[in-house]
Amino acid sequence: MVATRTATRVFDPCGDLPSGTTVLEASAGTGKTHTIATLAARYVAEGLARIDELMLVTFGRAATVELRERVRERFVTTAAALADPGAARTSADPVLVLLATGTDAEVAVRRGRLAQAVAEFDAATIATTHGFCLQMLAGLGVAADVDPDLTFTESTADVTAEVVRDLYLRMYGGPASPAPPFDLTAATRIGNAAVGDRQARLEPVGAARDSVADVRRRLAETTRHHVEQR
Repeated sequence: MVATRTATRVFDPCGDLPSGTTVLEASAGTGKTHTIATLAARYVAEGLARIDELMLVTFGRAATVELRERVRERFVTTAAALADPGAARTSADPVLVLLATGTDAEVAVRRGRLAQAVAEFDAATIATTHGFCLQMLAGLGVAADVDPDLTFTESTADVTAEVVRDLYLRMYGGPASPAPPFDLTAATRIGNAAVGDRQARLEPVGAARDSVADVRRRLAETTRHHVEQR
């Protein structure tokens, strides 16, 4: 999918709810997570989505935990504030004022939707990108054509360390093996660097055989190959 941005403007969380593709660009700590939580609360409160229809995807475990907590907190505090429509209409929170607009009965309906969402919060899909993909594969069952013995890992760091350890022992662990030019810690750093940037060209190709530079390059190449296999 290719998203085409036709205009750049300041995003208003009280404006029309986004449809299609909307790109939010901002520096760290400027409120992107707060905005996402606010949008989720509006979609639910205004009856445009149920909690089980929301999908919020981020990159790492820590970010996922924070996002889940922030969204739930937004639902809880907004529902609590809407219990008093009069006070909500004079709130310093413009989103709360927006959701308190209308008759008390209309506000009560919005509050009820949020309260129900809090009670059913586990139905929301808030996960890492790879975690969501794994959920989809699991849901497809045999139709996904996935090896049932497949083990899911969020990071290749452990696999890389295992590969480097195996290679290092193979190269220098025997009684007739030469002395290693660097220790296992340095070897692991080399392996992590090679796997972490798979597009990087490994040099020097023309180094003298078994020189330190040659050993480093060959270790990096072999580590990449074995990590991909595993």
